[in-house]
Amino acid sequence: MSPESATIFTGRLHPLTLVFGVWQGLRGIWPLLLLGVVGNRWWGIAIFATLSLGGSVAFAAFRYFSFSYRIENNELITKEGWLGRSERHIPLARVQEIRIEQHLLHRIFGVVDAQIETASGQGAEAKLSVLSRAEAERLRQAVFNRGAQVETTQAPITQPEAVLVRRLTLGELALAGLTSNHLVSALVIVGAIWQFADNALPQALRVRLRTFTTQTLAGFVMHGGAFSLRFWTAIVISVLLVSMLFSMVGSIVLFYDFTLTRQGDDLQRRYGLLTRRSSNLPRRRIQVLKIEESFLRRWLGFATISADVSGNQREDNADSKGRDVLIPLLRRNEYEKLLPLFLPDLAAPRTVWRPISPRAIKRGTMKSARLLVLLAAAWFFWQWNWLAAWPLLLIPVAYLFHRESYRHLGYAMTQKYLFTREGWLGRATRIIPISKIQGLEITQTPFDQRLGLAGLNIDTAGQAFTGGVPRIKNLPLAEAEDLARTLAHQAGLTPYRG
Repeated sequence: MSPESATIFTGRLHPLTLVFGVWQGLRGIWPLLLLGVVGNRWWGIAIFATLSLGGSVAFAAFRYFSFSYRIENNELITKEGWLGRSERHIPLARVQEIRIEQHLLHRIFGVVDAQIETASGQGAEAKLSVLSRAEAERLRQAVFNRGAQVETTQAPITQPEAVLVRRLTLGELALAGLTSNHLVSALVIVGAIWQFADNALPQALRVRLRTFTTQTLAGFVMHGGAFSLRFWTAIVISVLLVSMLFSMVGSIVLFYDFTLTRQGDDLQRRYGLLTRRSSNLPRRRIQVLKIEESFLRRWLGFATISADVSGNQREDNADSKGRDVLIPLLRRNEYEKLLPLFLPDLAAPRTVWRPISPRAIKRGTMKSARLLVLLAAAWFFWQWNWLAAWPLLLIPVAYLFHRESYRHLGYAMTQKYLFTREGWLGRATRIIPISKIQGLEITQTPFDQRLGLAGLNIDTAGQAFTGGVPRIKNLPLAEAEDLARTLAHQAGLTPYRG
């Protein structure tokens, strides 16, 4: 048997898979048990709960005894099933990321869940649960070391030493939460608490609370004047304080003990308080790098760095897992030094930022003016009062806003990278390796055609987390066409390595 076809790694799930099967079953039936206590319907509920728990345990046992995995022929091969067999082959060179998660119960028993992701964009190609922590790390090293050998056709690679790049303190995590915009999340949580209280409290007490709240609010509003102003000021301040508190706590819980290390070509992230998460990200897989400075963070001199890799698929709760974040918070003057860590050869001097067409000011002002005119007309027909035309006074403000925004829009290009920049109060800078470009699209709306403008969409193999397809808007049509040809030519000169 040749070295290429030798099986270099074999493994099975951890025996605790059975224990976690029981836990999953209990999580599914606890509402039934609670209903039995409240409703005194023990016999039927007990039978149904037993069947449900037995099914969960049987499924876990079936998966434990039938599931196996190995590395062979430069592939990760998973096999499961008895009556119907399923065997999946995943080329190691296509593995983008191995994500490891440890929930609280996993951490108690020292086990993890591992998910293997490729560039398919269909989520995890393979899910290995439950593994010991040591087994998961051994698998991860075997996959990425072997994958690197396949791509470079070199001799076996010696595992380099991990170098700490960044570790965030509790103060930095609190500041990250404080400068994030989680007001909506805070309001949702407050609303959920109110709904829970509405369902849990006795009906008589609920009616009394509603009546008291309604009468109090009506009294405050009817009094008007300074008293009403103080009341609404207190409400606004309370909401802001609640949102700040939830944002700070959420940031600490999500990114607790955040560390970023580099081991060879891989970036390793570890973070989380209740759920501990870790992932390996080969930097050669990065498709788009985003430096985001929200209004507060830019004012205080901070930024966040996030990235997309090929095949990223956005999950419904992806924002609550921090999957895209490379560094949650760092000072603005620090990220310039760290950029070559994420994208090789980025230390070369940039070209000067090229502005978009100044006609963008007219375009944006006209769009805002149309909206304000419609608002004034609707208000006039509702009030039948010429004072309803006050929204028209905001047209000069819209002009000033679009003028300032124009000053901060633009793009720059080097031999290997394309930079785009947008935003005034808050700013977002995207860096796209030209070798990762999959396609270019020139778009024109009817209004663009009237002004001779166009937009250029830059398509890569991953835009799930950094705001969609990178775009350069409001370019003169001839410049957009010339830039598209130049980028396509440069991308064609470099072999794609996803």
